[in-house]
Amino acid sequence: MTFSRFISISIFLLVIHFSLFIMGSNHAAADITTLSIIPQPVEMIIGSGSFVIQPDTQIVASDDAAAEAVKLIDALAPATGFRLKHLGAATRDGNLISLSIDSELQDNLGDEGYSLDIKVNRIELKAYKPAGLFYGIQTLRQLLPPDIYRHAPVQGVAWTLPCASIIDYPRFEWRGLLIDPARHFIPKQDMMRYIDAMALHKFNRLQIHFTDGQGWRIEIKRYPLLTEIGSRWHNSMSQKSDLGRIYGGFYTQDDIRELVRYGAEHYVTLVPEIEMPFHAGAAIVAYPKLGFDPEILAALPIEQRREKAGNLVVPRPYTIEFMKNVLDEVIEMFPSPHIHIGGDEAQADRWATVPEMQKQMKELGLADVHELHSWFIKQVDAHITSRGRKLVGWDEILQGGLAEGATVMSWRSMAGGLEAAQVGHDVVMTPTSHTYFDYPQSKTEPVSIGANPVPLDKVYTFEPVPVELNTGLIKHILGGQAQLWGEYIPCEQHREYLTYPRACALIETVWSPKESLNYEQFITRLASHLKRLDAAGIHYRTLDHDAK
Repeated sequence: MTFSRFISISIFLLVIHFSLFIMGSNHAAADITTLSIIPQPVEMIIGSGSFVIQPDTQIVASDDAAAEAVKLIDALAPATGFRLKHLGAATRDGNLISLSIDSELQDNLGDEGYSLDIKVNRIELKAYKPAGLFYGIQTLRQLLPPDIYRHAPVQGVAWTLPCASIIDYPRFEWRGLLIDPARHFIPKQDMMRYIDAMALHKFNRLQIHFTDGQGWRIEIKRYPLLTEIGSRWHNSMSQKSDLGRIYGGFYTQDDIRELVRYGAEHYVTLVPEIEMPFHAGAAIVAYPKLGFDPEILAALPIEQRREKAGNLVVPRPYTIEFMKNVLDEVIEMFPSPHIHIGGDEAQADRWATVPEMQKQMKELGLADVHELHSWFIKQVDAHITSRGRKLVGWDEILQGGLAEGATVMSWRSMAGGLEAAQVGHDVVMTPTSHTYFDYPQSKTEPVSIGANPVPLDKVYTFEPVPVELNTGLIKHILGGQAQLWGEYIPCEQHREYLTYPRACALIETVWSPKESLNYEQFITRLASHLKRLDAAGIHYRTLDHDAK
């Protein structure tokens, strides 16, 4: 946050506080622990009394806020028996909810912040951008009884909102989760349900790991064998009862566009990940020219190819052209500014054994395979940049020299992110120590990847900004993201169990002010918040799980 924006926000908050004071009501001092809002807002003043939602409650919206007003009407449907249909000019002064876009709030709230003022007879929700209105609606939902999350109308409940004044905006712009349909395919409807829960908690990035050794899950029209062959794979890394099962499934381009639209409606940007040069076994089986000994591999039956293909592509000209063509179709489907290409865990030493690669390195003046790895990433980076997008890769892309313009996801530790930020590259912090949600939550968990546990309280200590980073470079830390690699996540229920409530802890670390974080207060709010997840049918890990 810039100093000028800090001053603007401070003045804005003082004005809000003074306005409440001169109203003469019994407003208490700010205490954001008495109401269960996750992530906790930047500032909240609790008032006396409440606003009662009635079947004839009016929704009033400026033209540029109308789309979000419709979403609010839909969100309130269980509270109103689907009778709340008012949208337009107010026909009376009382019992109305007003939504508006205010261009003067840019310096105070940014693109995702909002101002929410709840009085006895009126609610006013304002923002600089529609995203802010959307997040304000999520806060309104969290202030209502948990039954608001049920799909069917619930009658006989007092649908009230406590009077309060809230100013809120995120600390970081990248607040993400990663899911992995490459290992276990995730049906489209399950993906949408996952986005629903993300939006409630104000996450705004969903990275989708579409490709790996176990499967290629996204249709590429120029290379149809990627899904005809590459989407079917024997999974050997799951529950024992699933060993040997063939996992299929992929998303058509129409499916992808539908998911992208759904994400956009919930202000969740879908970030595609197409793995290269490693984790590419499914692609090599479909197109042997990508791998080692392509002629020998192509002559083998498909099942034998799977055994021999490996996971590492060979960065010959054909491979470069292939990946560029794939990325062109991916870019056409995804409006995301960032395109993820993996770049991790490449066993590049194997390239040194290939005469073709030895010759190529000599011609390019590259000293070793690490520089060849960097050269490959730079070719892809230049292509993505030429299409107006930004390359994102795991921190191994630092090896051999960082591709210009690339964004680094630092997963092995915070060190890679620190190194990248120090030379002016953007960073998303994703360390295994705090953000790998496929890791167990305790030592008594079901079968998993087998790494050290990442319990809820440890997630809450996640801090994306390294203490060693110069203050002037903090702007390069875009935020943080949790990973749910899918080897041991065969179904929706287990995915949700691993996500929540750890995602509730993570979102506070990347949304709420650092100085306001308090784990004991968080747990108090979380106990109430879990009732919302119950009502929504989300399968989460209970707080007393280990005591059972």
